[in-house]
Amino acid sequence: MEQAKVLKALAAVMFLITAASFSVVADAEKREQTCVKKNFRTASKTTVTIGDVPNHEVSQEMSVADMEFSNPDFKVKDEWTYIHSDTIDGSGTHSGYFMDTHIDGSTDYGAFKGAVKTTVKADGSWEASWEGTYQYLGGSGKFKNLKGSGKYKGKASSTEPALEQCRETVEY
Repeated sequence: MEQAKVLKALAAVMFLITAASFSVVADAEKREQTCVKKNFRTASKTTVTIGDVPNHEVSQEMSVADMEFSNPDFKVKDEWTYIHSDTIDGSGTHSGYFMDTHIDGSTDYGAFKGAVKTTVKADGSWEASWEGTYQYLGGSGKFKNLKGSGKYKGKASSTEPALEQCRETVEY
């Protein structure tokens, strides 16, 4: 039942993303900022093995993470991410949508795409790194007319938790 609520919320976000793409931003100030994403938690994940080549998988995942931005206006409580991945041996592509909820109740949302590379050592330990680009498509409250884009890089391993960093330019 909880998953149904989250899916309905994501459907609403996708509708808002489409609607926001037609809005116009006037006299917005461009701002450079950085962010760090950590404490990743998976809310749901479905993986299917394709079978055309060994270890080819596609997956759909909803996750939540904590965000910290260099810009004091961006006080994000959490970020929900809807991710589609297509990998062979843990390496491949990913794309999806995100929605950040700020402490004041306003939101921002956008889309991303990128690549992931995973290596496994003889002892079974692993390391993964990923990078990509994203685009803000809008928001609510003080971020109603938010536009912007950025780049992200992340890493995780069998001994270290996931950590992602970003650099972006935004207008609102």
